[in-house]
Amino acid sequence: MIKIEASVSKGWLHKHGGFVFNDQYYLDPIYRWEQDTNINKYVSEKFPRHAIYNMEANLPQAKFVKENHVLVGAIQPNMILATILGAQFSFFEDKDADVTGRPLEFISDKKELPPPGVILDHSLVKDLERQMKLINDSRPDLKVIPPFFWDESGRATIHGIITTSLKLTGDNIMIIMMSDPELAHAIHQWIVDAYVILIHHFAKLGNLSVTSVHVGECAGTMISPEIYEEFIVPYISQLGEKLGDVRIHSCGISDHIMEPMTHVHNLNIIDTGSGTSIKKIRDIMGCDFEINLAPPMELLMEGVPEKDVISWLDKTLSDNQGGPLQIAYHMEPDYEMKNCLLLHDELEKRGLITNRRLY
Repeated sequence: MIKIEASVSKGWLHKHGGFVFNDQYYLDPIYRWEQDTNINKYVSEKFPRHAIYNMEANLPQAKFVKENHVLVGAIQPNMILATILGAQFSFFEDKDADVTGRPLEFISDKKELPPPGVILDHSLVKDLERQMKLINDSRPDLKVIPPFFWDESGRATIHGIITTSLKLTGDNIMIIMMSDPELAHAIHQWIVDAYVILIHHFAKLGNLSVTSVHVGECAGTMISPEIYEEFIVPYISQLGEKLGDVRIHSCGISDHIMEPMTHVHNLNIIDTGSGTSIKKIRDIMGCDFEINLAPPMELLMEGVPEKDVISWLDKTLSDNQGGPLQIAYHMEPDYEMKNCLLLHDELEKRGLITNRRLY
């Protein structure tokens, strides 16, 4: 019932392995596959016994990843949507990519939103389609994983509703929800419609069946339970109805939005940040519900005593009450490796896991 699966960040890979993540890494799938092959080898040699992988933070599932997978359009989902609306990609050699510009920053009327269907005509979408076809035609030994997917499980991955509207409008969405709720609802409905269209489109091109959806509502912790209930829950519920089981992610302490979060239709997994009460989730959802949890970053830094890491693990396992739990973290450049490995080794010592790699 207990699992642990970790990943290394691009910043960690740059600092410790000297790897560079330029525009070619994101825009040329074969180049990325070749670099990722080298990175995978480096990481497996660095961590030969532990489930620590080169993968996007908490999105792929190691058991569904294979060496011949080529990721096309492996760019954060809200960045793809922002670029379709007019933002520009920004790539950095030593960290994750981003976009410049907020294409809906000054929106004042829902009529300014393009019909969702026209996004399939955008040049970025067409470029991604061509990349998929070229690889399928020229490299039958490789399997294309299309945009919005990170492995072959069929689990689509997108950013959450408020997390995406923040990327598109900037902080203005916080004001719009108060001053013009009708417009806020229209923006959020457009986001749902656009994601669903893109996911079904690329799943079909990639010969994948959509089985579920990961919704990264990273920014949800910044708003009240009432706002979460009104402006987020109905739209993630639509995603659950149209795409299948929902794995909803929330960064940091999320106790204040836990009640409305559990109202999402087809909710299958809660993936939450450190500090959130696991006991509270168990009290609401029961002991059969799956929880994914990130340990506090403070515990993984240099100089933290081993006993503090063990104490956190003791409390987490106690609050979990024996239910299905996956611990997941993304190793950043300044994390202390021995503290990270301690989590794996302590779980093995207690007979809860066996340390091994899947690839």
